[in-house]
Amino acid sequence: MRRPLSVTAVSLLVFILAMMQWTRAITLFFRQSFLSEFALSISLPYAIAAAAVWGGVLLAASLALWRMKGWGKWLALAGVTASQSQEWFDRLVFGRSDYSQISLGFLFFISIIILILTWGILLRAKFD
Repeated sequence: MRRPLSVTAVSLLVFILAMMQWTRAITLFFRQSFLSEFALSISLPYAIAAAAVWGGVLLAASLALWRMKGWGKWLALAGVTASQSQEWFDRLVFGRSDYSQISLGFLFFISIIILILTWGILLRAKFD
C-alpha cells in the first residue's frame, strides 16, 4: 500500500516529537549535577524516565506509521495523546515559574494543533 503524504507528514511529526523527548532526557541526564543545585519542583529521575519512555513509544509509532502498519496508527494516537497529557499534567502540577504561567496559552494551542492533526489525519487514513 502506498503511503499517503498526510500519513508521511504525521509520521515525521511523531518522529520529531520522539527526538524532542529523547533530547530532553539526554540533556536532563547529563546536567543532573547542575540542575540538582536548584529547588526544582519535579524529580529529575522522573523527568528523565518519562522523556525516555515517551521518546521510545513515539519512535516506534513513527516507524510503524512510515511502514503503514495498522497497529502503528493506534500506537501513534495513544502515544501522542498520552504524552501530551502527561506534559500538561507535569506543566500544571510542577510548573511554578512566571514564564511557565505566561506561556500556557501558546503551549495549549500547540498541543491542540498536534492532537487535531494526528487524530484528524490518522482516523481518515487506510492502513494494512
